[in-house]
Amino acid sequence: MAGVIAGVKGWNAKNAYDAAYALAVPRPTDTEIDQLLATDSFSIMNRALPQLGLTADDLVKPRGVSRPGGVGFDDIAAETGLQSNLGGQGDNQLVVWGPAFPCRSAIGDDGRMRYSRYDFMVICPTHYLLAIYRCELDLFSGQLQSEQTHEYHYQDVVAVRTASVPLYQGGISLTPRPSQVAAYARYDTVRQMQIIVSSSDRTAITLRVSSAADVTVDSHDALDFPQVLERVRATLREKKGGVHDPKEDLI
Repeated sequence: MAGVIAGVKGWNAKNAYDAAYALAVPRPTDTEIDQLLATDSFSIMNRALPQLGLTADDLVKPRGVSRPGGVGFDDIAAETGLQSNLGGQGDNQLVVWGPAFPCRSAIGDDGRMRYSRYDFMVICPTHYLLAIYRCELDLFSGQLQSEQTHEYHYQDVVAVRTASVPLYQGGISLTPRPSQVAAYARYDTVRQMQIIVSSSDRTAITLRVSSAADVTVDSHDALDFPQVLERVRATLREKKGGVHDPKEDLI
């Protein structure tokens, strides 16, 4: 019995030490996390085309508004203060990202939520199909996991939409910073972007965690992801609408 009591005390002491150590370790600032995420975003966009077996010449300019027109190299750089110095390849790619579940999360001093793991979707419109590269990023190790590629013929894509899904259901779990548990009580919904094809297959990515009562569910904390939806939809309308003039791809 004495051994059990000693063991319990030792376990409690170890937990208390771990908690105190976690609080003592300096955490990266919001700006440092954003710059780290932006740098990884550039790398992921560069990785997408080789993984899809494509070159920049295979891509067409996504339709829709001209600025910001999607989230690309210039948009990421503008929002984070980084200079991409890459250009070219990323000009006709669209990228969206959000939390990859399960993950840890914290609300920054600016009120924005940041995560330990991110899910990335790079959308690459080509002359004949919509090519998509997916991966998960461990933000602090920089490792990529769960890489996937998808190719959908334009005629087979039946919907591009956003949808609300309850938080903490079927594999969706979020662990907030202990000191912020109360602040997370209002978050009960995740907002997803979904691309659905005629076979009922779909690829979905979480854009943000929010409250069901939040009327800004289609906005993002930093970048204007609704523009991605607009451009993908406009590209689909153009590609599925009939005769196509290749010269339009140069616009």
